Amino acid sequence: MTHQEHAHDDDSTLGRLYRQLKRVATLREQMRAHPEDQQDRDRLRQWQADRLGRTHRDLLESDRYGPAAEFFLTDLYGPGDCARRDADVIRVMPTAERLLPESGLKVLAQAIELDALSEELDYLMVVALRRIDGIDPITPDHYTIAYRAVGEQARREHQISLVSELGMTLDRLARKPLLGATLKLVSGPAHLAGLGELFSFVERGYQVCHQMGRANEFLETIASRETAIMTALFNGDSSVLGRGLSRDQLPE
Repeated sequence: MTHQEHAHDDDSTLGRLYRQLKRVATLREQMRAHPEDQQDRDRLRQWQADRLGRTHRDLLESDRYGPAAEFFLTDLYGPGDCARRDADVIRVMPTAERLLPESGLKVLAQAIELDALSEELDYLMVVALRRIDGIDPITPDHYTIAYRAVGEQARREHQISLVSELGMTLDRLARKPLLGATLKLVSGPAHLAGLGELFSFVERGYQVCHQMGRANEFLETIASRETAIMTALFNGDSSVLGRGLSRDQLPE
């Protein structure tokens, strides 16, 4: 059985990927139709990226965890967007099915689902910040008020769990000795076929996790910190937005 036949035989990964692609394409179209939304969304994302940098500064500065932290906090969630990567997936999906291993397609499906969920929550935050005239500039107090107004705790929890889910998928890939060779083997054909952006994304994720070693502690640290911050924000505590956290400094 060929890889493509296997991929279609097991529809869970491809089905998830196509569903999330449609979801994110709709969001992108709405954003393009309203440039002011794009501008405010970018302002919010930059503010949130700066907050992530403060919260996880120790991970970003760590020799072991630094590259992985940069990937998870910047590649997955940064002030820009993943529109080019997502457009690549839509445009060359049949070729991607042939060249990427099933595990690579799963990474893309998880990343695009995270991207779509983040876009939806960010849009709700932009609307809430505008209502309190808090979008420019954004302050910790404005952010906390908007965060509580938006609510969506279950989806916030799912957002955190998606980061862990994607991280564990990459961690499993990084421990497959033949996968690195496979990625190198198909790197040339993938770039020639127009899959450069999305292939590089999968390859970067593999490389940083391979370099880091076991990802459990790293992913647990991010999840526990982000969960603690979520809880604090829902309780109205904006102080967690302005400082770094360590394991023994997590809010109750």
